[in-house]
Amino acid sequence: MGTITIEQIDLIMERANVTYGEAKAALEQTSGDVVEALLLLEKDQKLKAKTISNQSQAKSEKITSFIEKLNATSFIMRKKTHTFVDIPLSVAIILVICTFHISIVGLLLSLLFGIKIEFKGENEVAEKINSTIDSINK
Repeated sequence: MGTITIEQIDLIMERANVTYGEAKAALEQTSGDVVEALLLLEKDQKLKAKTISNQSQAKSEKITSFIEKLNATSFIMRKKTHTFVDIPLSVAIILVICTFHISIVGLLLSLLFGIKIEFKGENEVAEKINSTIDSINK
């Protein structure tokens, strides 16, 4: 193993934008060869960047999938055969957030006048919401 100097460590730290410990470890792994240490650190940084990119892509796909499920689920308010509201759940959530106080009053009035609130969809979002509502009603 070659002698590792502080100048080599400083050079690696500056060029590769790494910490002292990372620079020293890279030099130790490459027996003091500065060029090999830089190549090693560059390879590690590319792997880290690729991992971060894959993780962010996976999160983005999960969010997109969740929004699609919300759009495929309908929020319905009806009394017997008359339907008052039939909109995608995503729109209903946005409306509730933007008009919170009015929405709460409207929901309470709908319950008072016997208007049934339903969630329809061919996915687990609708099933979970309906099962939660059914358990509350029991």
